[in-house]
Amino acid sequence: MTHRIPFVVAAVLVGVVSATAADGDRQLKVVSSKALPAIESVVIYPAGAVKPGKDRPKPILTVTKFGEPVTLPGDGPVDVYAKPKGGVEVLAAGKLAVKAGPAHELKLGDVLGVVEVLQTDDSPRAEKIVVTAADDPGPDEKGHVAVQVGSDYRTEMAVPEGFYAVWVVPASGARAQRVADRIRVLPGRTTRVGGE
Repeated sequence: MTHRIPFVVAAVLVGVVSATAADGDRQLKVVSSKALPAIESVVIYPAGAVKPGKDRPKPILTVTKFGEPVTLPGDGPVDVYAKPKGGVEVLAAGKLAVKAGPAHELKLGDVLGVVEVLQTDDSPRAEKIVVTAADDPGPDEKGHVAVQVGSDYRTEMAVPEGFYAVWVVPASGARAQRVADRIRVLPGRTTRVGGE
């Protein structure tokens, strides 16, 4: 009986030391939402590394399993981008500072909303649907930067909360048509355009 006590005490001490080491890590837990389209991955970059309209740098971490904490390398703030299935990466959290200790939880439904474009009787057949900043010149113009892209009407496109313009790029090769100006997208909600 006396030989078991030191073994039990040693096991408890090893557990405490392991927990303390894990508490020193910066952890992030990303939680998806049923209000959003399927999220393929979450990509994490050093804060400020991604420049609009430029090639993406190498990410410091890519998350494909949601709801489980991941350890962030380094100690600086990060930019967290969500990549919907069939879409482009959108900023979910900028300059996120995660402190050591319990995992920081990032709920995508609290920061991203959805744009869905409905086809009307006079809508052209779409090559793609493009969501841009409200002041973007459009897909055919210099300086254009897409926030999100959909392959057809009724595609749910995840975007950060904000105001946007929506464009339809016709399959005929004609110039893109702005179908909505300054629509407001709220987190966890779907904003529908057209179909009246």
